[in-house]
Amino acid sequence: MKNYIKKIYLFLVAIILVLGGMLLHFQYAGWPVAEDVILAEENEGLSAILNQVQMVVDESKKPPVLPDTEHQVPIVMYHYVRVVDKEKDALGYNLSINPSGFEKQMKYLKDHGYTTIHLADLLDKKVPKKAIVLVFDDGLEDFYTTALPILQKYGFTASNAVITGMIGAHEHMSEAQLRECVKAGIELLSHTVSHLDMSKLSKEELKKQLAESKAYLEKTFGVKVEGFVYPSGRYNELAVQMVKDEGYKIATTTQYGEANLEKNNMLLLPRVRIDNRDGYSGFVKKLEAIEK
Repeated sequence: MKNYIKKIYLFLVAIILVLGGMLLHFQYAGWPVAEDVILAEENEGLSAILNQVQMVVDESKKPPVLPDTEHQVPIVMYHYVRVVDKEKDALGYNLSINPSGFEKQMKYLKDHGYTTIHLADLLDKKVPKKAIVLVFDDGLEDFYTTALPILQKYGFTASNAVITGMIGAHEHMSEAQLRECVKAGIELLSHTVSHLDMSKLSKEELKKQLAESKAYLEKTFGVKVEGFVYPSGRYNELAVQMVKDEGYKIATTTQYGEANLEKNNMLLLPRVRIDNRDGYSGFVKKLEAIEK
């Protein structure tokens, strides 16, 4: 920009010198041009030129126009949305978020202009401003009974990572409930068949867990499954390669952080875990830290 302005100045100086020379020529050649008219025209022309230069300078000082898309987005990780007695079930408490606390968090997102999107929406590597992905692990029943109504209240969507071998089992959603979720616009992700440690599985075992869960979800619910969630966030190089080979295009870990769609491996995206230990204030602090 500085070089551009410098060129403009030099161009204008040249024009002024040429105009000045022409006026002098007219005067000494005996043209009937009154001195006051000449001066007036000189001043008017110079003023117009300087105004144009000032406009260029002012334009260069304006702040850059922010794009309407971003390349970074928080992917929030939830498990249970339920009330748990911390003294009786410490592990369950740490895997859960109180329903009233969850609603406060959703209200915060709504009040602060967040837009919920699906995990597969990140494949374009551009997301709306203030976008956020809400991923619920394990296909748990309280997602359908508790979380979904709250999400719908605030006009939000989410993604649910389903363990296909646990569908209909204790505390897990049934096929009928999952169908209702799909009708409500919830994205289904694969979370394997059996929720095993993928860093310890053979190539054949990995193929079974990845291929069968994907095929079941797509055939049973008539959806396209492109997203995957590593059980307990565990994986190795073979597991990541197999995820790719089985047709998944995007996957999340339990590594903490905001997903950077330009820098992160799309099969190893980090997430922001939220549970009872965070509470409302911890939830807000994590989002505010990411926004900075």
